[in-house]
Amino acid sequence: MGILFMLSGVLFLAGVLDPPILPTWGGSVTDVMTTASAHRTAWFASTWLITLSIVAGLAAVELLVRIIDTDLARVGRGLYVAGSALGLASTTYDLAVTSTLLGAPALPDWYLGIQQWADGLGTAYFALLAPAAMGCMGAAILRTCALPAWTGYVFLTATVLLLGQYAAFRGALPFPQFLAFIALGIAALVRRAPGAGGPSPGREPGEPAVHDPSTVKETP
Repeated sequence: MGILFMLSGVLFLAGVLDPPILPTWGGSVTDVMTTASAHRTAWFASTWLITLSIVAGLAAVELLVRIIDTDLARVGRGLYVAGSALGLASTTYDLAVTSTLLGAPALPDWYLGIQQWADGLGTAYFALLAPAAMGCMGAAILRTCALPAWTGYVFLTATVLLLGQYAAFRGALPFPQFLAFIALGIAALVRRAPGAGGPSPGREPGEPAVHDPSTVKETP
């Protein structure tokens, strides 16, 4: 789970911070297409990285909910699954349709309308459904103590930042989501590391260690 959360965050950052593509975020469709046509390889790499980031995040959330195992966490999972479906629909449209128009002398009218719709799917995922899901899972973490409490607060902070961006700008830069994913991934990996203070393998938290007389050597 920790690896998947970290992978999701790192893939997203790599896709968004791709230098040739970075200036196009928030730009017009025409500007984006002009840049993408001039940097096809970077555009394809960026789109695929974001797509894989969504998939890795979806798998990580599924594993997290299995660990927390509360109704609130399951509500969060439902919201995240719905949002991920919209996000993947948006990137799939880019890979299947937008890619065929790179370098075209003029964009057809039908594309401009549908592209706005596809962008709206991405906004629904990044700015609404994902932060709502993270709010549910953050609250569930705090209630169950399945992970360090600070990870729950990180998720709740990301929720507030993302929803606040949407309220102010009708959009969101989803960095808080994926930085929170990286933070939770690190916490999960540290928690499972030998000597990190977590429960021993095969024991529930709080269960005492079983005394094995065969491991004790008598002193002459």
